[in-house]
Amino acid sequence: MNDKQRNQVLGVLFVGVLMGALDIAIIGPALPAIQAEFGLTPRELPWIFSVYVLLQMVSTPLMAKLSDFYGRRAVYILDVAIFAVGSLIVAASHGSGAWLLLLVGRAIQGFGAGGIFPVASAVIGDTFPPEKRGGALGMIGAVFGLAFIIGPVIGGLLLGFGWHWLFLINLPLALGVIALGWRLLPHQRVAASGRFDLAGMLALGLALGTFTFGLNEFDPAAAASSLADPLVWVPLLASALAWVALVRI
Repeated sequence: MNDKQRNQVLGVLFVGVLMGALDIAIIGPALPAIQAEFGLTPRELPWIFSVYVLLQMVSTPLMAKLSDFYGRRAVYILDVAIFAVGSLIVAASHGSGAWLLLLVGRAIQGFGAGGIFPVASAVIGDTFPPEKRGGALGMIGAVFGLAFIIGPVIGGLLLGFGWHWLFLINLPLALGVIALGWRLLPHQRVAASGRFDLAGMLALGLALGTFTFGLNEFDPAAAASSLADPLVWVPLLASALAWVALVRI
């Protein structure tokens, strides 16, 4: 692969990672409009962020491992497609009765976004020579800082057309990334042999997911009473047990 091809690959990876990172930062300006449309309480509103991050954490190790078995291109395109489906579901949510549908869409978005960054990093590791790998990884890592700078600005501009456009804008971007990714990204499998560690992956997903859930329900302003809440201590205990199980596995 020559320098031009590597730069094209980096461009596809950059846009995909930026798309996933933006959907954490871009939603900020739309929160008042979303809260008003769905009639959300202050306790319910943070779940728009939390469910995204929760599924992102569960998806990251899973998708990274799947890319070893089935190839970077297939899994990267799958992640972008999942992210696009989630965006469409969120954009299709209307009215107070569709609050759960909105959360489902955000969860699907997070699950897709969770695989985009690690697979993009793996592609760079596979295709870039050592002397250029650090710079390429640095560019991909800088996407998150860029997303939090431009995300609120883009969100504010799109909000004038309705908050749904914050998610509809992902659809043409995702189609472009899928089309270019299919043409440019390497598609050979990395792991020629070996087995998929399903038990370990389930334990890791459970450990991360329950920890995130319990931490999200914890109220620092009332720490003692919050820790006595089953919605806090049960997930945190389950997370601790899952980490022990993961080590044993």
